[in-house]
Amino acid sequence: MVVDRGLPGPVAAPAAAAVATEQADQTEPAATTTPPPPPSVFDTGVTTSHDQDEGLWLSWSLLDTADGRRVGSANSATERTNAESSIKAWITTDFVRVAGERRRDVRARDRAAIDAAIRRSDDQAAERLYRSLGADRVLRDLKSVCGVDVSTSRRGYWSYAQITATDATAILDCVLDGAPTYSGGDEIVTDLRSVEPDGAFGVAEALPASTTVAMKNGWTAHSATGQWNVNCVAAWDHYSLAVLTRYPIGRQRDYGAAVCRDVTATLLARLD
Repeated sequence: MVVDRGLPGPVAAPAAAAVATEQADQTEPAATTTPPPPPSVFDTGVTTSHDQDEGLWLSWSLLDTADGRRVGSANSATERTNAESSIKAWITTDFVRVAGERRRDVRARDRAAIDAAIRRSDDQAAERLYRSLGADRVLRDLKSVCGVDVSTSRRGYWSYAQITATDATAILDCVLDGAPTYSGGDEIVTDLRSVEPDGAFGVAEALPASTTVAMKNGWTAHSATGQWNVNCVAAWDHYSLAVLTRYPIGRQRDYGAAVCRDVTATLLARLD
């Protein structure tokens, strides 16, 4: 009689399968990697759609006030142009600063001049404030208070203060930080955020409508040079941006406003 005692192979197979299953269960899942964020404009810089415009001198600088990063055109810290009315932000701030140092109140007449100089870009109001402070002394104060070294190419003329795009952002940043520390300075920040529509062109036009923007633009058509000087200087969130331009007078102010808007839009697309 042949006795069927069984074969070892079929008996061992389930145990081997169990071991394999257990080992599979202990295998760690494959690691996943998160792709790095795309580089921002602060890492790469950027070219703008107006870089090759014939007859256009263009300089721009963007500052991230949260971490001090800065990016700008190649000439942003080296080539200067007239400040025009953008310097009114500092003239008005220096006025309330000096008033505090002298322990005198800002009179209603002076307060009205400050409002007019910023909101309506009133030249006569800015001139009166400038003269009352000793004219070009205001620019020397700019260096001692804000660390921005600026001089005027025409003695006694604030609009001819020669600034770089880097200077322009530093001035506005200093104003926004410093003005609230002076009596009446909070109102200057409010003024900068309440510029009348005629002067609120450029940077603000590229930002979402709900954005709170502090700005002081400047613009003059110079018959002597045959050029417009149009400067857009603005701050929002934790950014300060200056776009400075000069170009043939026949193109009108709207061309400069469009350059400011377009440069801003290009930068916004590449921010973090």
